[in-house]
Parts: sequence; structure tokens; C-alpha cells
Amino acid sequence: MNTTTNTSGQTSGPKQGTSIDEALGQTELGSWISQNKAPVISALALIVLGIFGYGVWNHFNTEKENKYADALHTVVSEKITPFQEGKVTAEELTKEFTAAWQEMGSFAGAAPYVIQVVDALTAKGNYKEAYALISDADKRIENPQLNYFINVRAAVLAEDLGKKEQAIAHLKKIVGSGVKYFEGKVYLDLGRLYLETGDKEKAKASFQYVIDEGSEVQFKKMARLYLDELK
Repeated sequence: MNTTTNTSGQTSGPKQGTSIDEALGQTELGSWISQNKAPVISALALIVLGIFGYGVWNHFNTEKENKYADALHTVVSEKITPFQEGKVTAEELTKEFTAAWQEMGSFAGAAPYVIQVVDALTAKGNYKEAYALISDADKRIENPQLNYFINVRAAVLAEDLGKKEQAIAHLKKIVGSGVKYFEGKVYLDLGRLYLETGDKEKAKASFQYVIDEGSEVQFKKMARLYLDELK
């Protein structure tokens, strides 16, 4: 680097007339930047644009999701109580909720509202309508934790409708997701459904899993009772 020494013996920096390229050329990294200015500037520009673009996208996406949530909240808050009081039919509730939800794609924020409507329908014995909604949620929402609560309800409703194979499929989705909430209960129900559909080997394996891996004492006890019956 070009330096000068003044009369007091102090060293100063680059001469005032030194160009940026000359200054960069004094170090290995600086020399590389000087020789590759165009791609470096382009890369920096892309990074800045990417950050800015993400910020814009996130802002509008948040606004969109807030509108979705508001629309679903309006339906639930205005229709659930009248439905429970018998002033709105299950078909009307389902139709209005589905119409509001239809254009929202895989919006995960819909899950709590879907579950609220499904639970209200289930409480009044409208299993068919409830299962149609919860099955749709299972297809559209991709979140392991939310899908646990969705598939637990779907399995119960499928069984209530006599669709035991579908109930098994919903429970297997929970097992495959890696979410382990009440794992013993999930495997116990799987074993029971396998037994009811005639697959004793899978039933035994499910009950044995509860005994070997489960942590809930009451489910272990029930699994042992089922296994004793199978001997």
C-alpha cells in the first residue's frame, strides 16, 4: 500500500489520488473483488432484492391469511350457536363454511375452525357431514401437529360410520407423521380395529407395541387384556 511518512514520523493511509481499484489490489481478497466486480455487484443486488421480495411477500401473505381467518371466524361465530339451538341445519352450516373455506387452499389457519365445526356436527350426531369436512382438512392441510388432531377425529368418525378401513388409514397417518401424542391410545385403537377387521397378526403387533413402548399405564393394561384374549 502506498504510504507517506510525515515529519513527526507517523504513517498515513493511501495517497489521496489512489483509485478504488488500486486500493483493492493491495490485498488478495480486494484484488479478487476488483477483478470480479460485475458478478459481485450482481450477486449483492440479487441478495438485496431477495430480502426485499421476501419482505413484500410476507407482508401480503400475512394480510391474506388474516382475511382468511376473519372470514372463517365470521361463519363460525354466526352459525355455530344457531346450529346448536336447532335454528340452522347441518347442511346449511356445512355449506356456508365450505363456501368460505373453498378458495383458501392449504391455509393451515383453517384447522381450528374446521375442528370447531366438526365437533359441533359430531355432538349432534351429524357424522356424515363432519367426516366430509375433516377428510377435506386432512387432504388440504400439511402440518404434522394439526394433522394429528384432524386424523384423530377422522378415525373416530370413520369408525362411527362403519368405515373401519378408513379409520385404520387415518390412525396409520398419525403413526407415520412421527407425532407421539397419546401414542399408546393410537396403537391400542389400531390393534382393536385390526382385530375387528380380522387381521389378528397386525392386532397383536399393535397391542405388543403399546406394552413395550407405551408410557400410559391404562393403555398398557388394556393391551394386555386384548392379547390375553388372542392367545
